[in-house]
Amino acid sequence: MERVWDIITSPEGFDAWADATLVSADPESRARPGQRLRLTTRAFGLTLPVTIDVLDVDPERHRLHVLVDLPLGLVNDETITMTADGEHRTLVRFG
Repeated sequence: MERVWDIITSPEGFDAWADATLVSADPESRARPGQRLRLTTRAFGLTLPVTIDVLDVDPERHRLHVLVDLPLGLVNDETITMTADGEHRTLVRFG
């Protein structure tokens, strides 16, 4: 589970699980409250901006709360949680 947590909370890890490319992280660090990530994604033959604001990080509970500003005025208030699901498996929930 720690490996998945490291990927989810590392700015460099976004390319591994998100359909977006990291442009910048301010500050450049693991996920922490107040951090802003700027990314781009491709859709309809266009490159579109995505902004993720980190609201809360709880490493003990493996929970990350973010606000995602997507193209077309869509905003997702997301909480990502992780739990062990067997010896070598991690269940990741977005909601």
